[in-house]
Amino acid sequence: MSNMTLLANAILGLMAAGAASAAATPTHFKPTLTDTFIYDLDNVPIPAPVVTSKYGVKVNAHVYVVDGQEHTAQQIANYHANGKKVICYFSAGSWEPERPDALNLSPECYCGKGVSYNKRTGECTGKNANQNKLDGWDEWYLDLHNPSCISQVKAWQNKRIQSFIAKGCDGIDPDNVDEFANTQAFGVTAQDEVNYLMWLSQTAKKGNLAIDLKNAPSLLVDDNGNPTQWQKQLIEAFDFSVIEQCHEGDNCDQFDAFLAAGKPQIQVEYNGDGYEMTKCPSLEDGQHLLVYNTPDLDSTLISLECSD
Repeated sequence: MSNMTLLANAILGLMAAGAASAAATPTHFKPTLTDTFIYDLDNVPIPAPVVTSKYGVKVNAHVYVVDGQEHTAQQIANYHANGKKVICYFSAGSWEPERPDALNLSPECYCGKGVSYNKRTGECTGKNANQNKLDGWDEWYLDLHNPSCISQVKAWQNKRIQSFIAKGCDGIDPDNVDEFANTQAFGVTAQDEVNYLMWLSQTAKKGNLAIDLKNAPSLLVDDNGNPTQWQKQLIEAFDFSVIEQCHEGDNCDQFDAFLAAGKPQIQVEYNGDGYEMTKCPSLEDGQHLLVYNTPDLDSTLISLECSD
């Protein structure tokens, strides 16, 4: 065999190896404007391929948003076998006592300095125990302002994200990323929140995961309706948006930049407390609306599904 033949065979071998490697590398999933969604954090597993609510609404959605820590790799694989993409939810901005990894974070980073806590459960107790607690929820905001806590929080959340990758999740749904706009004693600012969000986006993309921006409209549009200094980088960094109660609050347009960038929206409305949505509103391409009959993300309670 000639040297030229050997060289040609070597080149072909390298090309084949490169192609095989590229084929084995998962691609970054990005929802499109035509995708439909189901959002259920209360049931494990969710029926597939069709979810039927107790109100007779049948949803055959392409993308499932589920609780990432509660689901197993086998359950996620079953969703995939039924043609679904899976976005794994976790609370990126708060500490929840019932999570299996709850005790792996220092209480100082959610209770605050000098605040006592229950050594068995990790829950904040005594004086100032509720200064960082979410209104209406048994969970506490994370300290995203103090550098030592930021380092701890990132390491803690990175382990979660890596576990989602190992389970086969196609994306992540980080909740409670509007701490800066709520009552907390850490002094978390909008810039602190954006810094953390950009880290979440970078971490997701390293793992070829899709990632959404949930709520936090004031990071996109200021009080005068103008784009904020962060709007462009956030739209570039996130693949879609999740918006709660924007029809009730009449602020859906604050997320228009996502649609303009070709990125879809999951809109969620909760009936109750004198508010009820019974008919589909006018929607644009890329907007998918789910109405729940109580303030719970439980697909059996979906009373209305709407798309453009």
